[in-house]
Amino acid sequence: MIKNLKYIGLQLCTCTWIEIMTGVGITLYLLYLQSYMLAALTFALFAPLIALHFVLTKLSKLEDCTCRSTK
Repeated sequence: MIKNLKYIGLQLCTCTWIEIMTGVGITLYLLYLQSYMLAALTFALFAPLIALHFVLTKLSKLEDCTCRSTK
Protein backbone atom coordinates (compact mmCIF):
# COMPACT_ATOMS: atom_id res chain seq x y z
CA MET A 1 0.00 0.00 0.00
CA ILE A 2 2.72 2.49 0.98
CA LYS A 3 4.77 1.46 -2.04
CA ASN A 4 1.80 2.27 -4.29
CA LEU A 5 1.34 5.67 -2.65
CA LYS A 6 5.01 6.47 -3.17
CA TYR A 7 4.73 5.48 -6.84
CA ILE A 8 1.63 7.63 -7.35
CA GLY A 9 3.27 10.57 -5.58
CA LEU A 10 6.38 10.23 -7.69
CA GLN A 11 4.35 10.07 -10.90
CA LEU A 12 2.40 13.20 -9.98
CA CYS A 13 5.66 15.11 -9.51
CA THR A 14 7.08 14.27 -12.93
CA CYS A 15 7.34 16.89 -15.61
CA THR A 16 4.62 15.28 -17.73
CA TRP A 17 2.01 15.30 -14.99
CA ILE A 18 2.82 18.86 -14.00
CA GLU A 19 2.33 19.91 -17.63
CA ILE A 20 -0.92 17.95 -17.88
CA MET A 21 -2.31 19.53 -14.72
CA THR A 22 -1.23 23.00 -15.84
CA GLY A 23 -2.73 22.58 -19.32
CA VAL A 24 -5.99 21.19 -17.99
CA GLY A 25 -6.21 23.88 -15.31
CA ILE A 26 -5.65 26.73 -17.74
CA THR A 27 -8.04 25.25 -20.29
CA LEU A 28 -10.80 24.69 -17.72
CA TYR A 29 -10.35 28.19 -16.33
CA LEU A 30 -10.64 29.69 -19.80
CA LEU A 31 -13.76 27.61 -20.42
CA TYR A 32 -15.16 28.90 -17.12
CA LEU A 33 -14.50 32.45 -18.37
CA GLN A 34 -16.23 31.49 -21.64
CA SER A 35 -13.10 32.21 -23.67
CA TYR A 36 -13.58 29.28 -25.99
CA MET A 37 -11.07 30.37 -28.60
CA LEU A 38 -8.30 30.84 -26.02
CA ALA A 39 -9.20 27.50 -24.42
CA ALA A 40 -8.88 25.78 -27.80
CA LEU A 41 -5.58 27.54 -28.43
CA THR A 42 -4.27 26.49 -25.03
CA PHE A 43 -5.29 22.90 -25.69
CA ALA A 44 -3.65 23.01 -29.11
CA LEU A 45 -0.40 24.28 -27.59
CA PHE A 46 -0.24 21.86 -24.67
CA ALA A 47 -1.38 18.69 -26.48
CA PRO A 48 1.73 18.17 -28.65
CA LEU A 49 4.04 18.83 -25.71
CA ILE A 50 2.23 16.32 -23.53
CA ALA A 51 2.11 13.78 -26.36
CA LEU A 52 5.85 14.19 -26.89
CA HIS A 53 6.52 13.38 -23.24
CA PHE A 54 4.38 10.23 -23.40
CA VAL A 55 6.17 9.09 -26.57
CA LEU A 56 9.58 9.71 -25.03
CA THR A 57 8.57 7.83 -21.89
CA LYS A 58 7.41 4.84 -23.95
CA LEU A 59 10.61 4.87 -26.01
CA SER A 60 12.69 5.06 -22.85
CA LYS A 61 10.88 2.06 -21.38
CA LEU A 62 11.35 0.11 -24.61
CA GLU A 63 15.07 0.91 -24.58
CA ASP A 64 15.36 -0.28 -20.99
CA CYS A 65 13.64 -3.56 -21.87
CA THR A 66 15.82 -4.21 -24.91
CA CYS A 67 19.00 -3.38 -23.01
CA ARG A 68 18.10 -5.75 -20.21
CA SER A 69 17.13 -8.59 -22.55
CA THR A 70 20.42 -8.44 -24.45
CA LYS A 71 22.53 -8.74 -21.28
